[in-house]
Amino acid sequence: MIYLDNGATTFPKPEVVYERIDEFARTQGVNAGRGAYKAAREATAMIKRVKDLLLSLIDAREQAEVAFTPSVTVALNMVLNGLEYQPGDVVYVSPYEHNAVLRPLHLLRKRQGIKVVELPLKKDLSIDLDQTAKMFQQEPPKLVCVSAISNVTGYVLPAREIFLLAKEYDAVTLLDGAQAIGLLKIRFAQTKADIITFAGHKTLYAPFGIAGMYLKNGMDLEEFIVGGNGIQAENPEMPRYMPAKLESASMDSVAIAGLEASLTWLKRINTWEYERELTEYLLQQLENIPGLIIYRAPGDGEKQAGVISINLPGFRANEVAAILDYKYDIAVRAGHHCAGLIHNHLKNKEFDGTIRISLGMFNSKEDIDQLIKGLKNIDRKLLKNIDNEILRGNC
Repeated sequence: MIYLDNGATTFPKPEVVYERIDEFARTQGVNAGRGAYKAAREATAMIKRVKDLLLSLIDAREQAEVAFTPSVTVALNMVLNGLEYQPGDVVYVSPYEHNAVLRPLHLLRKRQGIKVVELPLKKDLSIDLDQTAKMFQQEPPKLVCVSAISNVTGYVLPAREIFLLAKEYDAVTLLDGAQAIGLLKIRFAQTKADIITFAGHKTLYAPFGIAGMYLKNGMDLEEFIVGGNGIQAENPEMPRYMPAKLESASMDSVAIAGLEASLTWLKRINTWEYERELTEYLLQQLENIPGLIIYRAPGDGEKQAGVISINLPGFRANEVAAILDYKYDIAVRAGHHCAGLIHNHLKNKEFDGTIRISLGMFNSKEDIDQLIKGLKNIDRKLLKNIDNEILRGNC
């Protein structure tokens, strides 16, 4: 299989991650924070080491703390539901946001009466900062949510510039770093974010089961998910201090051990430079296919990560993805990629979304060459051999 769906999850993982997961699960996979015996103490110490590594990764030592969650969706739900709102509070989102942000806000709009407003785009689909400033002046923000990188077009959004405008109104600023932490060179203080969420299984090259958030020192959230965490077990209340008040339930220590291995591996590798080189090559090759529609980041390429969407006239997106899988064993994603708002601007309704190509550290130019070969030889006749369930399987 040629795997080009790294936006969903990076695959494969580095070999050291698999080795560490296996070793830890066999020798130390006990419940951290729940016992005073040696193995439990060692698991607890490992979790602290990983939090320290994460803080170092984005230069956030002494500026922030880390809370772990089982997924970035859980982290975002905890953040969005952990803030206090009044009816009419205005929350701004970029049109590039994922449903892990949009759906919790949709529920809050129905239940608490907040107002959710899209940030404006220019014709090239970049964020219009001048218009954003005017909108903030007219309706001051309570919260501003921005994805670091679009999971549809690979656009590196101007989050810092947006957050600087938001801070003029003391708004809370939330950066969804699911597609960026471990890839972009981020310094926490420079982002002007109060909270940054991350997903271990994406650009951090760790397994599923571990994610979380960076919380600026002094940032407080109300509990949203509560339960046991080994602290003051006789008290029905969660601990009142951060981040312990956010960390209930047993942690996936095996996944965290895998994250420790991937963070150590990432220290030796510049994933951004490698992906940029592959992305430039991919774009050059795609532009040689007559009629192909390419959805990419606006500008001269400086804001382009390794995620590109395309469409082929005469085919729905899921038809092309199914043929690439069936005929060439190439894995891409088709559909709306859980980011529905931006597709209104991409105007791709006739294609039912886009075909997304997302690159990772274990891809090569040879993989791209095979993709281009497949795209140039797409044939509708092959669809008769593909089960309808497969065609409906993309989203």
